[in-house]
Amino acid sequence: MASKGSVSRIVLIVLIMIVLSFAAGFFFLKEQYLYSALLLLVDVIYIYRLVAIYTQTNKTVSLFFDAVRNNDSTLTFHTSENKSMQTLYDGMNSLNKHIQQIKLQNEYKEKYYKALIQQSATGLVVLNSNNEIELINEITCQYAGISAASTNMKLLKIKNEPFYNVLCTVVPDQAITFKNILNDTAQLLLFRATEIRNDEQHLKLISIQDIRQELDEKELESYQKLISILTHEIMNSIAPLTSISKTLYDFYIKDGEPVKPHEVNEVIVNTTVQGLKAIEEQGDGLMNFVNSYRRLTKIPHPVLKLFSIVEWIEQLQILFSEKITNNRILFEIEIEPHLQYITADKNLINQVIVNLVNNAIDSLTLLETERKIKITISKNKGNRIIIKVFNNGSVIPSELQEKIFIPFFTTKENGSGIGLSLSRQIMKQHKGSISVISNPDDGTVFTLEL
Repeated sequence: MASKGSVSRIVLIVLIMIVLSFAAGFFFLKEQYLYSALLLLVDVIYIYRLVAIYTQTNKTVSLFFDAVRNNDSTLTFHTSENKSMQTLYDGMNSLNKHIQQIKLQNEYKEKYYKALIQQSATGLVVLNSNNEIELINEITCQYAGISAASTNMKLLKIKNEPFYNVLCTVVPDQAITFKNILNDTAQLLLFRATEIRNDEQHLKLISIQDIRQELDEKELESYQKLISILTHEIMNSIAPLTSISKTLYDFYIKDGEPVKPHEVNEVIVNTTVQGLKAIEEQGDGLMNFVNSYRRLTKIPHPVLKLFSIVEWIEQLQILFSEKITNNRILFEIEIEPHLQYITADKNLINQVIVNLVNNAIDSLTLLETERKIKITISKNKGNRIIIKVFNNGSVIPSELQEKIFIPFFTTKENGSGIGLSLSRQIMKQHKGSISVISNPDDGTVFTLEL
């Protein structure tokens, strides 16, 4: 950028050149050729000086831009006697200093983020579009069994090809679990990917977590809940048997000796008969409980087939028509337009729906006002089938909404406590889920995702 003084100087040189040219022409016409030649010589000197200034400026600017293009921020322009050039030098030096500061800030940020990635407790890997590793942190190296000190980005593919293949396979918004064997220790790794763009290049950022401990803790928690309920049910069944046995024992044993036949009267006989009958009934109840447990652990593997939603819904309406009518329930079914088929095991899904509708009917029997059950079938953004079963009956307390899926947990007086647990197992086998939301404002909604 030229100063006002430098611009004035250039303008003055141009004016002098014009005056000299006119003067040389005037003396040439007067045939005073010596004066004309001297003036033209001076004019040429001024032209040369102007061209030199222009050439030097161009070379300086070109040199500066070459340095910027080559990321060379060490270039510095020194003092010049030419005020015009000095102004240009000062501007370029100031701009260069600003570029240096930006470069230092970027280097600091790069080092900061790299350190942050390296210290992350989650494994992180960045792959480019050619599945080449751009960045890998220490925890990922530990998972893969390679040295974190190595700078060879192809080492992972060489040392642990299955691990590398999972990195290449996982796509954005998808999760993959991978059983990784490292030093005779099994890890269950969860891979998730996110797509990012850098300098017009598509990159894939992959996070890796060992979920074995988390799953083990949840499994242990589930076993503890199951054992607690099993213990409770078995103790409830055995305690009366023990009590009845002791009562009958006291009838027939006196002072450590069996009673004589003539001491057995009608009251004792009747009491014994009733006691044995109670033992039989309690034993039957315990057997039913055990059979329910066996049923829970022997769910058949689903046979997935495509079936018509409309035909399925018609069958459900016929199935529940008598109960719905007798209990004065408004039964609605709503299907998303253009949704015609479901791929699932129809028999197993029927078990889930029948269980949910029966539970809804039981919940509505205590309701005096309008009783309502509604089933909706739709698709979500992930192209998954969503089935919702709604009722406006009694609300499930928030502290029980997760417990109702635990085997043998029930809030019903004569309930087995396996219906909802079976339903959850069936949904898991379909790689789906079942959940519940229940509150006074919205009623109770069970949501199935297939």
